[in-house]
Amino acid sequence: MKKIILFLSWILTLPAVYAQNSNDYLETSVTFPSNFIKGDYIEFASSKYHSPSANATGYYEISISYSRGNIAAAATHIASSTHSNSNRWQEAGRINNNIYTVQGFNFTVDHNPGTKGFRIRAVNNLGISAPLIVNIKIRSINFSNGFNSVLHSGNEPNLVPLLPMTYDWDLIVGNNYSTAEGILAIKATSNGNVGIGTPTPSEKLAVNGKIRAQEIRVDAGPWPDYVFQEGYALTPLDSLEQFVKTNKHLPNISSAFQVEKEGVELGELNKQLLQKVEELTLYLIDQHKEIRNLKAEMKALKDGK
Repeated sequence: MKKIILFLSWILTLPAVYAQNSNDYLETSVTFPSNFIKGDYIEFASSKYHSPSANATGYYEISISYSRGNIAAAATHIASSTHSNSNRWQEAGRINNNIYTVQGFNFTVDHNPGTKGFRIRAVNNLGISAPLIVNIKIRSINFSNGFNSVLHSGNEPNLVPLLPMTYDWDLIVGNNYSTAEGILAIKATSNGNVGIGTPTPSEKLAVNGKIRAQEIRVDAGPWPDYVFQEGYALTPLDSLEQFVKTNKHLPNISSAFQVEKEGVELGELNKQLLQKVEELTLYLIDQHKEIRNLKAEMKALKDGK
C-alpha cells in the first residue's frame, strides 16, 4: 500500500503534457474559375481567435499549393494580428515560395486583422485554361479556438498594403553543445532597419564588424564630370594653398575630426575624390601649357642669338 501511494505521489508531480489541439489547424481548398483575373479573391475562413492573454495574440502559418498544366507552386505565409488591429485586408509575407516554372506564381494570401479573416488573392493567371484548385492549410502558432469556414469572392483592384509579420526579429547563433552564450547575428527592428552584430541598428543596414565582398555598387549621382564643362571655375592655386594651410584638408572634403566622429559616406566620398582628381587634371593641363609656352619662348630667345 505504501509503494502504491508513493507511486501515485510521483505521478502527480509530473508536468502536464497536452496533445496538439485540433483547433490549431484548418485544411481546406478553394476553386478559381478558368477565367479568373488579377485581383480576384476568395475569402475562405476566419479565426475564432481565443487567447488567454486578453485576445492579444494571433500568429498563423498559411500554406498553399496548386497546379494547373505546366504551372505548379507551393508557398507558406505568416499572418500576425492583435485585438487592436484595424479592419482592413493586408498581404501576408512569405517565408517560403516554391515555384516549378520560370513564369512565376498565381496567388498570394491576405489577412484582415480586424475580422481575423483569410483569403486567397490572384496576382497572375498562368497555366492552361482550366479551373484552378488551391489547397490550403492554416496552423495557429499561438493559442486558438478554431476557425470559421466562410465563402466570399470578389475583386480587389487596388494595391493591398503589407501585413507586418513581427515587431522585431532576432537571429542568435552559437554552439548548443557548449556553455558559451549565444551571439546576436542579425537584428531586424520595426522601422525596417537591419543590424549585423548590433541590437540597435540606426541605418537600413548597420554592421558592427568588417565587411568583405567581391563587388560593391553604390548609387552616387550626379557624377562630377561637370568639372570638364566650359566655364568651370578652378580655385586659384594661391587661394588653394592658403585654404590647405589654414584648414589642413582640401575644400569640400571632410576633415579627419569629422571622419573620426561621423564616418564617411562612400558614394559621396567617391564623388568628392573624383572631383579633386578631375580638378587636378585641369591644373596639370594648365601647367603643361605654361611650361610648353616657356620652352617655346626660351627656344625663340636662343634662336635669336
